[in-house]
Amino acid sequence: MRFTRYDYAGVALLALVAVVGVALLPTLPDRFAVHFGTAGPDSFVAPLVGVLLLPAIGVGTVAFLRLVPDRTGTDDVPASYGLLLSAFLAYVQGVVLAWNLGYGVDVTIAVLPVAAVFVVVSLAVNYR
Repeated sequence: MRFTRYDYAGVALLALVAVVGVALLPTLPDRFAVHFGTAGPDSFVAPLVGVLLLPAIGVGTVAFLRLVPDRTGTDDVPASYGLLLSAFLAYVQGVVLAWNLGYGVDVTIAVLPVAAVFVVVSLAVNYR
């Protein structure tokens, strides 16, 4: 498994989001919304879990991106993909933090266009 400088930058970005979330813990509600349906939040966890879960999933995914090609003998995932994924997850975590802080963010409107851009850029990166 060989991490790229982009992977390190992505992990650093996710760590920054986690640190910001931990710093905001005293101002977060007792029930941290982590999943949103059409009618609003529909899944809640403890605030500490809420601020660490998505960054942890992101770091695990970046590691997985480098581990799978080594184990399967397939081509490497493009070097910049770990950073792209980390930036997307950091953005989503920022939106979720904003909602939980009471900033009236419509999570669907905030995340859907960025998710579409993420998919398009991912396809462009993978099929260059």
